[in-house]
Amino acid sequence: MRLAVTGGGTGGHIYPALEVARLAADRGAELLYLGSLRGQEGKACMDRGILFQGFPSEPLYSLRTLRGIRSLAKLLRARSMAKQALIAAKPDAVFSTGGYSAGPVVAAARSLRIPYVIHEANSVPGRANLMFARRASAFTCAFRCTLDLKPGLGIVRTGQPIRRELRAAAEGVSQERGKPPRVFILGGSQGSEFLNTVVPLAARSLPDVKFLLATGPKNFEIVQRQVERLELGDRFRVAPYLETEAMVEAYRSASLVIARSGGTCAEIALFRLPSILVPLPTSADQHQLHNAREFDAMEAAVLLPQPVDTSLYSEYTDLLSKWIEKWLLDKPHQQRAFDALAEWDAPDATDRIVGFIEEAAAKKR
Repeated sequence: MRLAVTGGGTGGHIYPALEVARLAADRGAELLYLGSLRGQEGKACMDRGILFQGFPSEPLYSLRTLRGIRSLAKLLRARSMAKQALIAAKPDAVFSTGGYSAGPVVAAARSLRIPYVIHEANSVPGRANLMFARRASAFTCAFRCTLDLKPGLGIVRTGQPIRRELRAAAEGVSQERGKPPRVFILGGSQGSEFLNTVVPLAARSLPDVKFLLATGPKNFEIVQRQVERLELGDRFRVAPYLETEAMVEAYRSASLVIARSGGTCAEIALFRLPSILVPLPTSADQHQLHNAREFDAMEAAVLLPQPVDTSLYSEYTDLLSKWIEKWLLDKPHQQRAFDALAEWDAPDATDRIVGFIEEAAAKKR
């Protein structure tokens, strides 16, 4: 099978796509990743030895602005280039996880009658995925509520593809995480300025708790200086970014996670960790809010929306410290979260998605 993979701009689209691609390759597929020159996918493919071809696509801004007109022109150019790439590669199927770099590729595949499979990692499908949903050979998703939010599209919940290194490391994880309790904070691959600000402040009133904060590369030095000013000592560690091995160690040793509620949710479920989820207020269609609500409803997380008014940060910091303490002391609640996340997690997600891709490719032949 020849498989073209697309999805990106951001890690939330790229890494699930790469995990599906890796399993497809293990089963003998020839891979080509088509994406944006602007996004992170080119480097991610280079690191993994996957053939990559990039196009000048970028997010589509308002067409009432010059920037929007330029972005539309780039997307149209990217679609033409993607079409030529697909004609040359002759894939049996295309797999897409969405994002701005996926739209031109899936549009080209549709025009060439190449079957495609779509996966949605968030509760609310993104614009690129919805645009091509009805003619997809299969449309899979990670969140349960997606089936209710977008009925009539034939969506199948498979769960989320997760790096096999993380899944292997999570085997045998138990509710008991040891002492002292540890809180792991991450705001996505680029970090979260809001979490970087409020969590060190909340940590001041929790002297018996250890913290690890992934700040994002651009914010590391600022946060490091803030931690030093607050005199939090070695109980509060900061890191710009965690590679896979360090990420595994952070999850395995954590008692609680504080995070945005994007693709991180699936990893939190994998390690059966209770969490405090702070949705990104600007996420498209408020998908991070819906993601967090699903975890909150099953008592696996508490949802603490980010205040719009910065004058409320002090009050929010107090609330955050209280919830950290509550989670760490409430053993029955921890057990309910552990059980709910074990039920939500889908170990066979990647395998099922590759199965749908293989079915689509077989029909083309």
